[in-house]
Amino acid sequence: MIDKLKFFNSKRRKGLMGIALSNTHISLVHCVQADQGKPKVSMAHVEQLRLEDDIGLKRLVHHLGLKFYPCNLVLNADQYQVLQVDKPNMPEDEIQNALVWKVKSLIDYPVTDATIRGIDVPSDPQQPNRSPFMFAICAKNNLLQDVSNRLMDAGFQLKSVDVQVLAQRNIAALLEQDNRVVVLVSLSAKGCLITFSAGGELYHARFVELDRGYLYDQLGDLIASNLERLVLELQRSLDSFDRQFPYLSVQRVVICPDQNATRFVDDLKNSLYLPVETFTLADIVELPEGEDFSSIEKQSMLLTALGAALRSEENL
Repeated sequence: MIDKLKFFNSKRRKGLMGIALSNTHISLVHCVQADQGKPKVSMAHVEQLRLEDDIGLKRLVHHLGLKFYPCNLVLNADQYQVLQVDKPNMPEDEIQNALVWKVKSLIDYPVTDATIRGIDVPSDPQQPNRSPFMFAICAKNNLLQDVSNRLMDAGFQLKSVDVQVLAQRNIAALLEQDNRVVVLVSLSAKGCLITFSAGGELYHARFVELDRGYLYDQLGDLIASNLERLVLELQRSLDSFDRQFPYLSVQRVVICPDQNATRFVDDLKNSLYLPVETFTLADIVELPEGEDFSSIEKQSMLLTALGAALRSEENL
């Protein structure tokens, strides 16, 4: 079943339905790429529904007519690993098999139980002889099998599987200016995903987990100690990126829609040397008319699914 899906191969078809899952809800976004102007979202839906609710999933597919949409599922940050490895010096059609041996000692489960795909990282054009590296993205076969089977049994036309880090890169591509690096930061219940992108390419990514397990307190506010740590880890990521990619210029840091984004931005502005901004979905895509997207919580829930729907044929 897994072999029939295009796994971690960030190519997208025009008109994909992006699917993102959490412990409490499923988010769906259908997006059509435009030759000019913003991508157009034709459907955006959040349903309080768990993956294990087989009957509920079937009802959702029937109610929204989803069986007619090719879908791209995005895995959450805790469902896969991103490993930076030296790119094997061999023909392109042999690299995939070589990656298996590269990551064998880097994952904590048998490599035979993993699906592994490689993503190229652009090299320094001023140093063509420098050894290139790439990202190896790994996920457990049984997890992929379970999630894909449940969705397809419910009637979804699942065509591909993506990962959150690449979905976030797709969002960042809509925020880029002059091909300079955009640092995009998204907050979730368990941490913070930081990506560095330029020219539609992913250069660096890091997921910051939290010692206390959760980012927010019972009132939905950022826990002060977690906020301090996120600021510190972002500073460290920026320093590491500058050392690794001295030929790239970071333009700004952008915080994804979140109920605590304003406070996070204020703290970052006092700590970083770069501009720090936020955005809304309306800034990057054309949203369906007649629907209310003013809720920041709703925008946050839809963002990863939107990134899944924004796969591009140019990106690997």
